[in-house]
Order: sequence, then C-alpha cells, then structure tokens
Amino acid sequence: MSLSTLYLRLRYPRHRFGPGFEGPWQLRIRGPGRVTFGRDVRVRNASGRTALLTFGPEARIDIGDRVEIDGAGLMAASIIDVGDEAILGPCLVVDTDFHAVGPARRQEGAPVTRRPIRIGRSAWVQGKSTIVKGVSVGEGAVVRWGALVASDVAPGAVVMGNPAVDVSGR
Repeated sequence: MSLSTLYLRLRYPRHRFGPGFEGPWQLRIRGPGRVTFGRDVRVRNASGRTALLTFGPEARIDIGDRVEIDGAGLMAASIIDVGDEAILGPCLVVDTDFHAVGPARRQEGAPVTRRPIRIGRSAWVQGKSTIVKGVSVGEGAVVRWGALVASDVAPGAVVMGNPAVDVSGR
C-alpha cells in the first residue's frame, strides 16, 4: 500500500476503499454522503483534480472493481453507480441540476429534481464530457470527447456531440 493510499484511508474513514485501491493524496472527497471504491480502483490527477462530492447524507457514489478515474468530477445528490472496469477521463457526472427548471426556480423552496446515474461495465467516458441526471450509460459504451449526455446510451454505442447522438452506425 502506498503512502498516499494509507493517507486517504485515514483522512476519509467513513468512506470505503477496496483492496488494491490506488489514489493520489490530493483526491478530494466532500459532503455528508458515502463514497465506496471497489477492488483495484486507480484514481489519478494527471488530467485534472478528481473530486467526488455528495450533497446529502443519503447521497452515494459507488465505484466498481478495476475502475480507472483521471480528473473526473462526480457530484451526487442521490446515487452515481460506476460499473466494473469503467474508465472515466476528466468528465463531469452530475445527478441533479441544483435548481428547479422553469419560472418556479426563482421561488424559495422550489423542488429540485434528482435522478440516479448509472455507468455500465467497461464503459469509457472521455474528457470534457458531461453526463446529467437520470442517464444510464450501457455496458461497453463510449462517450466521446465533449459530449453532453442527457438520455440513455445503449450498450456498445459510441455517442458524441451536444446533445450526444449515437455515431456507432449500429
């Protein structure tokens, strides 16, 4: 176990770090929710600083086994579930828009919509991509550089653009 991994386990005792976890000492985990890392997860900051933020005690970020994360920002108000062997580049994954949509958003106490996000096994989310609330990215799918994903991505699909569209030719 590296010194940075030992430091992270001591610094964040209420979060779970699976066996074989490797991460930089600058990994940022904030908020009252819970973050769980599976086996052999590797977190890096080569492409930017990785940040895992929760916005309530019931919020969860669950990272599967053998996941690689480099510079991603994951912000959970409900649940973000990252499947085994997924790769997350310097992307943004947000399960809420933090305010109501429409005129009611200007009123105090307007309802905020939160919906879980699921990133499937062996999916690859490339840099500058954004995945928003309620989206499921299918197993083996690729979210290309800079895509804005607001609807589900089929297993094995390749999506890109704003809004993201399937370019895999399937």
